[in-house]
Amino acid sequence: MLKWAGLFNLTGKSLKEELVDGVKLAPLLIKELVTVITRINYGQSANISGLAGAVSLAGSGGGLWAVEGGNWQMAAGLINISDVELHLHEEIDSISYLGAYYELKSTKGNAYSCEVTVVATPLDELSIQFSPLVSVPMRQLQHTHATFVRGLVNPVYFGLKAVSEIPELVATIEDPHLPFTSISILKCYNETDVTYKVFSRQAMTDALLDSIFSVRKETVRINWGAYPHYKAPEKFAPFILDGKHLYYVNAFENAASTMETSAVAAENIARLILSRFFGKDSSCPSDTKRTSCSSAEALHSDM
Repeated sequence: MLKWAGLFNLTGKSLKEELVDGVKLAPLLIKELVTVITRINYGQSANISGLAGAVSLAGSGGGLWAVEGGNWQMAAGLINISDVELHLHEEIDSISYLGAYYELKSTKGNAYSCEVTVVATPLDELSIQFSPLVSVPMRQLQHTHATFVRGLVNPVYFGLKAVSEIPELVATIEDPHLPFTSISILKCYNETDVTYKVFSRQAMTDALLDSIFSVRKETVRINWGAYPHYKAPEKFAPFILDGKHLYYVNAFENAASTMETSAVAAENIARLILSRFFGKDSSCPSDTKRTSCSSAEALHSDM
């Protein structure tokens, strides 16, 4: 799919190599601007693979959109309009192929029989047991520590005299001595009451937070495996894990990790299931006439 779109070569070289060799950007510009963007968007330096880096840079400009009230409503809305049975607070321990179906066993001792199984979460830090075994390339996740602080930032920490001198976004270059990648204003209630979002690669200690903030009314910490740790050349897991009907949405994340690319990967899996399990033509959307599909779309109906 990436080769068809002319993007696969970008997964074979780092963003820094692409910008220096291809675009001829000055190393100083990469260090002081490009790196700042990749640290905010992917928590990594400009040495990430080229395609992920390009997506990161694309997300730094204007014209970006979000769902009012939070992007989580995208997933919630899709679940609400789908005819599904949702099992919350339950993890899958094992997936076994038993000939005519897959048996999924959960942490609550439940067993589910499925003719088609889709894994839609990164396998890198999970301990799901597969029978027969499946093989995916080793991949390290990049953990982002998101710390939300309601209070007031301390201008002295930044060598300034007043809070008003501190910009809404404090971004950083690649320096091992810097304890955070970015600090930004999430919501401003008044001049002395603000909620900040702090991204860092390590957990922020109370002592460090007390030096960055003069007032801390409330602190929330979230540690999450946010994205793959990108390293060119990227190695991809297959969309079809066993040659049958066990599918893996997150294989695409080695190209880039965004809501949009995950949607592309999910549609890809849905089309695969339609064509491989149900035997239906999936080269065209259901509300599009067959004759309107281009030859390129038809060629990639089984991707």
